[in-house]
Amino acid sequence: MLALKHQWKTLSLSFTDAILTISMNRPKANAMSPELLNELTDAFNQASNDNKMRGVLLRSNLNSTFCAGADLSTVYNLSVAGQQSAIDKFIFHTLSRGMTAPLYCSKPVACSLDGHTIAGGLMLALSCDYIAIGTRKPFRIGITGPIVGIPYPLKAVKLVQHQLEPQLGYRLLVDANLFSSIDFPIRCERSETPDDLSRKWLTMMSERPLQGFQITKKKWWSDLIKLDNIDNEQEKKEYFNAVTSNECLQAMKKALTKEK
Repeated sequence: MLALKHQWKTLSLSFTDAILTISMNRPKANAMSPELLNELTDAFNQASNDNKMRGVLLRSNLNSTFCAGADLSTVYNLSVAGQQSAIDKFIFHTLSRGMTAPLYCSKPVACSLDGHTIAGGLMLALSCDYIAIGTRKPFRIGITGPIVGIPYPLKAVKLVQHQLEPQLGYRLLVDANLFSSIDFPIRCERSETPDDLSRKWLTMMSERPLQGFQITKKKWWSDLIKLDNIDNEQEKKEYFNAVTSNECLQAMKKALTKEK
């Protein structure tokens, strides 16, 4: 089993009863660095190609956070350097593919949310086939990029539109609202033990013929997957101009100072 033999730096993997568990493990908030994003992509690719794996559980090893989204320091440093090719690679390839890795997986993917789920972390959760939210303690769910002036690529916007009620999605992307997990209106199940709920769903799915699910999943995500074949130079230029503007750079710097 190649996935388990690989030396993962930001993930912990285990395999039980045909279910691969992928636990993000990048303190202090599972911020999406290039390394974490690439490892997520690799882990889900390996799950797709391993016939012994019948499902995947995505979770966090951190007590308070599922995932805080793209690593702001990475975006800031690339923006300060002003190298558009590097920004394009991180945002439109590494981040785009990593934070939507579950939707490309040929196996059922369940997501266990039991801590803060922010920005790209929410995109990652929305890319899963099933979401279970923990109820032991409230946590925050939302999108914070607009606070520092970071726009969202078309694929991320379409993912939010695809998975959430339109007005809610728009308010998240424009207002940067943060919701309590108790109130967040999303299609999911809730439990004090979301890992157990996710495994129960995956066990049910693993007992069914897989091909029918795979066909349905491809059709469900077909509109988003088509976007991978569009090399939109205008969108990349707009993104670059936004994140390298003085206003955005100052806002990102201020936010990073607060994090220290």
